[in-house]
Amino acid sequence: MNTLSAQTIQHLMRKHHKTIRGIALEWNLTMKRVREVRRQGVQGDAFVQDWLEILTGDPGPMPSWASRRD
Repeated sequence: MNTLSAQTIQHLMRKHHKTIRGIALEWNLTMKRVREVRRQGVQGDAFVQDWLEILTGDPGPMPSWASRRD
């Protein structure tokens, strides 16, 4: 999944009781950025994964490109 629509973000915010101010404070984002994402959505695998974690609290599976190589 490489996009999250504005409608989906708004739905997840309501479902998980997240506020613009709460997200901004917890994740060190500006309220302006949270409003922008709420209005426009996000594109790109990394951005989608970040916002799903922000909204649901679940980081989800690690993508193969992010695995640690020891």
